[in-house]
Amino acid sequence: MTTDARYGVFHAGGVRVALPLDELREVIMRPPAFSPLPATAPGLLGAVNLRHVVIPVLDLRRLAGYAPDDDSGRVIVIVARGDQLFGLLADEIEGVTRIRPESLLGVSVAGERPALFSHTFERPEDGAVVSLLDAEAISRLPGVPVVRDTGPRASIAGLGGVDTDTSRRTVLLLRCGPVGLCIDVGHVHSVVPQLTLHSSPLDGSSVRGVVHLQGKAVPAVDPLKLLGLGAVPDDGNLRGVVLATPRGLVVLTVSEIADIASVPVADVLPLPPVGMRKDGFLAGVLRTGSGDQHLLLNGEALRADAELDALGSLGVPLDPAGATTQRAPANRNAGRDQDRPDGRQVVPSVRKFLTYSVGTEAATPLSQITEIVPYPENAIAVDDAGALLGIFAHRKLSVPLMSLPQLLGVPGIPDPRTARVLLVDGPGGELIGFVVPALHAIEDSVWEETAPKETADPGALLQRGPLVKIGTEAHGRLLPHVDLTAMVVAELV
Repeated sequence: MTTDARYGVFHAGGVRVALPLDELREVIMRPPAFSPLPATAPGLLGAVNLRHVVIPVLDLRRLAGYAPDDDSGRVIVIVARGDQLFGLLADEIEGVTRIRPESLLGVSVAGERPALFSHTFERPEDGAVVSLLDAEAISRLPGVPVVRDTGPRASIAGLGGVDTDTSRRTVLLLRCGPVGLCIDVGHVHSVVPQLTLHSSPLDGSSVRGVVHLQGKAVPAVDPLKLLGLGAVPDDGNLRGVVLATPRGLVVLTVSEIADIASVPVADVLPLPPVGMRKDGFLAGVLRTGSGDQHLLLNGEALRADAELDALGSLGVPLDPAGATTQRAPANRNAGRDQDRPDGRQVVPSVRKFLTYSVGTEAATPLSQITEIVPYPENAIAVDDAGALLGIFAHRKLSVPLMSLPQLLGVPGIPDPRTARVLLVDGPGGELIGFVVPALHAIEDSVWEETAPKETADPGALLQRGPLVKIGTEAHGRLLPHVDLTAMVVAELV
């Protein structure tokens, strides 16, 4: 079985580069000035004193032949190759990614100048091109000083190496608005440096939507809400930390991927005995050398949590071509495909349906729904207008909020605090919002009934309308098939 390898990714001068995590000792902030060394070499900036070890620092941009920029270079990546140490100036850390060996493309560079990188790869999270640095080639450049590594190596779990020293741990430092979090890199599947959140039926108290990742719509979870510490502010520039659960992936939304740090185990303090949640998601408090404090996430507990694992299992494969239809075997459920006396016909079909509550469970083809949003707080309420609950502005359109239960003949008004709005496009560019009390899931159908003529009245859909079988042939359930596109047309006529 091929094992994916983890790489730390950072960028310098607009170029994204990576190092294997077992070569990336830690990341430190750039000091106000570098200590001079009695040596000269292309790209040599000087040295830093890291825990009484003097480490030479190189400017990767100058080594690669780019024009120097004194205003960039915020952090220093400490590289450990064999028993040698040196530092590389970088603009920003972008976190960790996981790559299969067959995805690495070997690179050779003609000429006298040695190549600084050995491979390239496409980062699966966003398609960015990343160059894999050749630390040994850099350490052998003429005139470049390196120092011998005599200190303990950091413990990086899950990389398959033998770790004989447990006095340090390597963590990913995160910012979630005002709250600092951190997690052992061994529990990180990968990092998404720029999140694009999409609305989904899973949206709720802690789920902020889904992220399109590796061909799937992966649930994105607010870690502060999960911990009961508020919410991560969304300034349009969120990052993602991807965790692998037993059945899928989940993404933790964070404000910033701050650093990768090697810290003494003794720097992790126990949680206070009172005032903290007892769900096991927090393992302690880390105080870094700069004085910042971070809550240490228990990656093992998060990945093993039943609710997060259930969310991970709901990652829906993206299907840009739309629904797929499969023909059922001719001998399956004999007689089911024949015309019925009421004119209905059962058609084998496998496509995505959104299931939700309207007093009873119902289903609508996911392709009919343009967007799903919470009930808008600033909606203009409309009293005594039947199913019309209000009006709100969205995408430069005035959108009516229609109570889907009332349209279907179910009394009662959905609670705005928990309701969701299914936005459906009209034939002339209009947008209508159907309000439902709660969402359930995105599921596959097994077969569908064609609609009988007598169900033109929406109020009869739940009693006499067409059905769709959701789930599997053996363990599925029959639900009313609500055609929202047809209802839009009916409302506009």
